[in-house]
Amino acid sequence: MSQFRHVRRIRFSRILIPNIVTAIAIFAGYLAILMAFQGQYIASASFILLACLLDMVDGRVARMFKATSEFGVQFDSLADMVNYGVAPALIFYFLYFKDWNWIGIALSFLPICCAAIRLARFNEEADPNVAITHFVGLPTTIAALVLAGFVIFAHDNHIPPETAERQAALLLGITGLLMISTVQYEKSNILSLRYIRKTRRVITGTIIVCSLVFFPTVAFFAWGLLYILYGLARSGIRTILEGREDNEPEE
Repeated sequence: MSQFRHVRRIRFSRILIPNIVTAIAIFAGYLAILMAFQGQYIASASFILLACLLDMVDGRVARMFKATSEFGVQFDSLADMVNYGVAPALIFYFLYFKDWNWIGIALSFLPICCAAIRLARFNEEADPNVAITHFVGLPTTIAALVLAGFVIFAHDNHIPPETAERQAALLLGITGLLMISTVQYEKSNILSLRYIRKTRRVITGTIIVCSLVFFPTVAFFAWGLLYILYGLARSGIRTILEGREDNEPEE
């Protein structure tokens, strides 16, 4: 028994806490992939939505426990690649594009390729000493949320297969291009209690949470689209205003 006296106890590090949340998110993405192969597309989309919600939590958990790390950043990026690139691509291929031959393969590849570019660009430009005020390009989490939300929305509203396929192709193209675009999107999470208190958007936050709870088949897709349109409008207005300032004659 003496040989066990010198065995060091395994200490539970607080750095593990956010990484455990990320690992659970990856498991949700893995289940989404399995469900897609089995033809259970609503369950698959639901697991992607669960991964999205967990992704909104892990960063806040890391800051709460002061457990941020470079490992956590890279681990989160790899999780995003699985959850928001591979999983949505497989769902859309098997559900909408399986009979589209090479066109379907190319379309379903967009989430994977664009998510990889988006994540690589984010990691390259990230500076730990500079606070991030906005995202450049549509976040992969929101893109996946919109895609998964569309699957549930189309099924719940009995959209004809041919119409759903065309809409899915358009949606993949739009979200893919926006992920690698330079359109700026707000970083603050409107579901964050701190953000709601800071901006006094209690009513807006309450409406969003209630809609997600009571009308999930519509709310995820609708709020995701609204976020995309808000970012486009905000970026467009800012570009116009900056252009006017540049064209004003100097006194």
